[in-house]
Amino acid sequence: MPTIVQHYDKKTGKTRVYESTPHYDPVTKQSRPKRKYLGTLDPETGKLIPSSGRRGRTASSKNATTTADNSDSKVIAALKKTISEKEAEILSLQTEVKALKATIRSYEKVCASISNALGKVSCDQ
Repeated sequence: MPTIVQHYDKKTGKTRVYESTPHYDPVTKQSRPKRKYLGTLDPETGKLIPSSGRRGRTASSKNATTTADNSDSKVIAALKKTISEKEAEILSLQTEVKALKATIRSYEKVCASISNALGKVSCDQ
């Protein structure tokens, strides 16, 4: 029957959590625990921070950074593509706004000429 075991390390100040299952050793005729590492305890909340599930360290730090760089470059390329699409959209919207402002100015001129023709001073919109 597996149990949860907490081990406090005085040197690092961390509490590690293990799942311990008893195992009978026929040579010594004693029961020995087999432990599986689950993670560490958060000192503030007391909740379990699970382990990554991989055993040991990576062979070299270059392998980890290479895969991270590849995924980062893909993300950066996707973000650059999105930025260029948004910039193109902004440019088209700016040209549309300029055209609409020009239309509004022409309507204001027409409205002003009509109001002058009718004897009014200004046109309220």
